[in-house]
Amino acid sequence: MYNTGDILLIPFPFIEYTGAKKVRPCAAVCETADGYGDVIVCAISSVVPPAFNANEISLLPDASNNLRTASILKVDRIVTIQANNIIVKLGELNESDRMNFVSKFTSLVQ
Repeated sequence: MYNTGDILLIPFPFIEYTGAKKVRPCAAVCETADGYGDVIVCAISSVVPPAFNANEISLLPDASNNLRTASILKVDRIVTIQANNIIVKLGELNESDRMNFVSKFTSLVQ
C-alpha cells in the first residue's frame, strides 16, 4: 500500500509524550509484516538547521514530493503508526532523495 519514500501526512506525536499531536509530513520506511497494517515512518520538519547531522537529509519542494517549503528529513526520528491514521499521501521522494534516505536509514543499524 505504501512504499519506501512515500511522503505522508499524519498526526505526529511529540517527543514529550504529552498526548498532543500536530499534523506533519513524514517519509514512509515500510509497512510492518505482522498483519496489523502499521507503517514505519520518519519525521519531516520545516525547521531547517544551519548545519545537518549525519541522519538528516535536506528536501527541497518539487513536483514529486509536494512539500510546501524547504524541509529536513530526520531519518533517526522513527515512529510506527496505524495506517488508518494517515491523512493523505502527499507525494514521494525523488529518486536521488529516496536513495539517500535508504542509505542513511540502513547506516543506522550498521
